[in-house]
Amino acid sequence: MKNDNVILGIDLGTSAVKCVAMSTSGGIVATTEAAFPLTRDLPGQAEQNPADWLTALELAVTRLGRDVTMNAVAIGLTGQLPTLVCLEGAKPLPSAITWMDSRADAWASSFLDDSKRQMMYDRTGMPIDGRYLAPMFRYHRETFDNGVGTILSAKDFLHFALTGELATDPSTAAGYGLYDLDGANWSQELCAVWGISSSLLPTVRPSASASGLREAVAARLGLPSGLPVTVGCADSVASAYAMAGLDSGTVCITSGSSTIIMDSLPKPLRDSQRRYLLTPHIADGVFGREMDLLSTGTSYRWLNDLLGWENGRIDIAAARSQAGANGLLFSPYLAGGEQGALWNPNLRGVLHGLTVQHSSDDIARAYLEGVQFEIRRCVDILAEDSKIERVVLAGHAASHSATMQMLADILGRPVAAYHHRSPAAIGAALLAAPSAAHSKQMPTDKAVAVPSQLRADYEKIYRRYCAMFPAIAEAAD
Repeated sequence: MKNDNVILGIDLGTSAVKCVAMSTSGGIVATTEAAFPLTRDLPGQAEQNPADWLTALELAVTRLGRDVTMNAVAIGLTGQLPTLVCLEGAKPLPSAITWMDSRADAWASSFLDDSKRQMMYDRTGMPIDGRYLAPMFRYHRETFDNGVGTILSAKDFLHFALTGELATDPSTAAGYGLYDLDGANWSQELCAVWGISSSLLPTVRPSASASGLREAVAARLGLPSGLPVTVGCADSVASAYAMAGLDSGTVCITSGSSTIIMDSLPKPLRDSQRRYLLTPHIADGVFGREMDLLSTGTSYRWLNDLLGWENGRIDIAAARSQAGANGLLFSPYLAGGEQGALWNPNLRGVLHGLTVQHSSDDIARAYLEGVQFEIRRCVDILAEDSKIERVVLAGHAASHSATMQMLADILGRPVAAYHHRSPAAIGAALLAAPSAAHSKQMPTDKAVAVPSQLRADYEKIYRRYCAMFPAIAEAAD
């Protein structure tokens, strides 16, 4: 494939820029990534410097090699969401406030009574909290000077840096908390609620629309000048597109710093209890129902570090315990709140039932079971109004057969693995691909975990878990 034309998929993730070079026939030619730092000096703070993203992008693209980059014919973009970038003229402020930042949560909770929440959900399809761009900007506005002329999400900033165009797509616009789902544009009413002028917002364009790569940027990246760069889409949408296309009936579970649970529907089906996000997909008339567990990957690394283990040891240790972790229950709300099916910023992690007889293996299993029980809550909600025919799993858990089997037993459904480490970058590349390759998607693994005899045991354990932790949720309100 050395001399094949390639499409670059770029995912501006939470901790790294990931690049995939995909041939126009659909094969993966090369993958790279480059990390960047996160600032957490203050309570609840989670900020990054957009300049670090650009440095990581240049490193990741050049690592693909000249033989790859010289044959690039298009670039597709996706990225973390929602993360707030403020521009003064063409220059970003050095602190981008990421979706992990919880400082606006309490203020947003006090600002949004139930009638406002319902109005905003009806209008946007989003259960708005302090981690959307509008409340973030409103809360932090006093720390900015008056020179802010544009607010962008992280992926939109990357598109601006590459092309000079201020644009977003519908799926990313949804993360601003200002996008009218039915009107398919910014809502002046919502802008007024948050005190944000629509003049600060980028133009909303289709995900597959493209602008040319700027000459100076192309030279630094070793890419052809004028290369088409798509506006792209949210990382959740890009991952789901790679894993399942636009098919209904498939739930895609992507584990990264957070865990994203998403399916696709040919209609904008809102939830009467506002338990999921309804986001525009890459194509008109298709919508994704999305539920996000905030800190599963982050807490996985935390537990590894706490126990002094290397990456992946949690899954190995958990497999040595048994279903139910010998009576331990672990609520994995370690981000200082949770979304998923619960949407409560006051939730905290709990390890319940611990005795001196328990081992680190039991703690590891209880943690993984807790994450998967929260996934089960989400999948059950999606299944209330739409038949779920299959489940596809991407992320580190897809590499551990025992963890895959645990999920199949907890969900009571077969689970297929999607083994590529960056489905979001692949989805971005597919979106930017020529029409001949546009409908392709990377195949899932032929090995599928099928529910075993432990399914019945897990039904009982799951009911005990749900009986325990909603009570904690209510007490925290």
